[in-house]
Amino acid sequence: MKKYNFEIDGKKFEVEVNLISSNSAEVRVNNKNFDIKISNDLTEPKKAEPKKVEQPVQSNPGDLLALMPGKIIKVLVSEGQKIKMGEPVIIMESMKMEQTIVSSADGAIESVNVSEGETIEVGSVMIVIR
Repeated sequence: MKKYNFEIDGKKFEVEVNLISSNSAEVRVNNKNFDIKISNDLTEPKKAEPKKVEQPVQSNPGDLLALMPGKIIKVLVSEGQKIKMGEPVIIMESMKMEQTIVSSADGAIESVNVSEGETIEVGSVMIVIR
């Protein structure tokens, strides 16, 4: 017999389940016994939980990270170039859509870590701005 503790709408339930066969079980809920018939016709397949994608941790506000995988279509800046927050720096294709990636900070481009045609993964540091 397996024991479970549930809380439903603020009410606590102590449940014991003894599976007798594939279509019957003995269940005790808060010391009250029930004979349960299990019908496979009524059960719905359990839906898979969507996977949670961890967002990359940005160590420096000037590090421009890829928030999704994709392909670099065009790099619009070069090293040493002065830039303002919100200015376009990269055009990227992701999920069959072009995305314009903008600067995350004011400063100068310290390094461009991607090139046109390159495929990048989530969390890749594309550009460093200082």
